[in-house]
Amino acid sequence: MRWQKMDDEWLQSIDFVAFDTETTGLWAPVNRIVGIGAIKFRLGRPRIEQFKELVNPARKIPVETVNIHGITDSMVRQSPTIEPVLGQFREFCGPDSVLIAHNAMFDISFVGCEADRVGFELGENLILDTVDIYRQYHPGLDSYSLLSLAREFKIVREQSHRAADDAALVWKLFEKVSEKFPFITGEGEFRRAFSHYNFSQWQAEEVRLPDHFEDITKAIEQDLPLEIIYTSNGRPPQKRIIRPRRVHTLRSQYYVSAWCEKYEEERTFRLDRISSFRLVQ
Repeated sequence: MRWQKMDDEWLQSIDFVAFDTETTGLWAPVNRIVGIGAIKFRLGRPRIEQFKELVNPARKIPVETVNIHGITDSMVRQSPTIEPVLGQFREFCGPDSVLIAHNAMFDISFVGCEADRVGFELGENLILDTVDIYRQYHPGLDSYSLLSLAREFKIVREQSHRAADDAALVWKLFEKVSEKFPFITGEGEFRRAFSHYNFSQWQAEEVRLPDHFEDITKAIEQDLPLEIIYTSNGRPPQKRIIRPRRVHTLRSQYYVSAWCEKYEEERTFRLDRISSFRLVQ
């Protein structure tokens, strides 16, 4: 693809990183990343760098999500956990690159929550959303999904739903729409031209619970088992034995991260869905 604004020297000097994640589910506080893919590029340059890594989520991958992205438990069993992958991803991006994702808050929420769980410090890179950009420069389309835009602008007909391939679609869509960008001479103009985000918007805050949750606090501090009655997704209340690890808040909601004996993996429990709890002696 030939970029049509070869005289825009400032915009050509930026390293862009188009990225995508594959996950165990749709909601970041209670799900995990199973794959990250990214493409680093500069506008108008043919050379790109690629990042692609599967992630062991330390939990089973639900069948319904395997049916979407095709990543199975056996494929990630020998893969690294999220902490080293986040380090590699941060190094790949660098501190000054501008990141791009499609429906960016989804990917931002997962990367931010994963970083929060392992105490990982993310950069403050500017992040753009190709959904926002295409709504700005191509208003009135029937759909702004990644596949719909890729078909509309003759990039691909089908989508693999794998992170590296989807990151490549984000790159190509961004390069295509960049032909419509105004002439930009500096970062201030760039920020004013586009909606932008960063990972810290979705990093949770670790907190201490109020006094009437003292048994949960004690279980965390002393690594004690806790019996809870838990309700989720419209199911009848269930008894669980958990070992709470930590508590955090996200958008004013409390969450307890804990080892769940029933599923033999770490799970996240919404505090308002725990109807009762007691220490197991």
